[in-house]
Amino acid sequence: MAGHYLTGRSRSADWAWNLALFALALLPVSVLFFRLHLLDQSVLSLSLALAGGLAALGLLLAVFAILLIWRNGARGGGRAIGALLVGGLAATPFLGAAYLFSKYPEGHAAETTGMSAMALPAQPIPTQDGVLVGRDFQATASTVFQAARTAMEKRGMVLVDVRTPDMARPEGPDLGVSGTVLVPIPTLRDSLRLDEEEDEEGDEFSDLDSDDYTILATGYAPLFAFPSDMTIRIVENDGTTYVDVRSVSRTLERDLGENRRLIQGFLDRLDEAMKVLEGVAPES
Repeated sequence: MAGHYLTGRSRSADWAWNLALFALALLPVSVLFFRLHLLDQSVLSLSLALAGGLAALGLLLAVFAILLIWRNGARGGGRAIGALLVGGLAATPFLGAAYLFSKYPEGHAAETTGMSAMALPAQPIPTQDGVLVGRDFQATASTVFQAARTAMEKRGMVLVDVRTPDMARPEGPDLGVSGTVLVPIPTLRDSLRLDEEEDEEGDEFSDLDSDDYTILATGYAPLFAFPSDMTIRIVENDGTTYVDVRSVSRTLERDLGENRRLIQGFLDRLDEAMKVLEGVAPES
């Protein structure tokens, strides 16, 4: 009399697969919705935490299913192994974040070594994981300023303002007032809107010539586009121009080293731009 074993299917393998797959899908969807401004930062944090929890639970169930199938010979081994792989893939970003957190456990700002020595309205920022060194070039400050703008453009940074010591800024807009009177009288300049035409035709910072620049800009993290307020100081002294940078996260309490990477990326681009201006071909 012939017979055969009847084996059931592991339900834990199916659950592990569903949880791991959902966690993997939730990650890019959360990031996409955040970039489209459909989620705020707090909801994004909850979504990522949910994805991490589901990925961890899926991994545990996958391991349990594999052990159960190995011992009892139930079906679903392929699904359990697939869940283990998908869950591991979904958990990879969280492992990377954990590593960055162990490396940068606190702080939401970074600066180069020369920044704290300058008279800026900010407290010195503690240095972690080595120092960030600024740059010095045997070039005029105006040349380095143009290279810095090129580097900012390549890094996707947004220029907010440029300040120089001798720059005279009006307290308010030009109303086109004729003479000193109590009631503003529109002038021909105001009627023709020459100020707006000048702004549209040219770059208001392109002709700045100074030996001391303070550039205010906004940098963005590559994936989540978290904004950071960046201050770039360009100072010329005895034929040498020094560049230092400070970057402070606008919305994050812990940046996981992102501001350091923003500064380093900008400085690397600045080196490349200066080589081009000096006629040196950049290394490929």
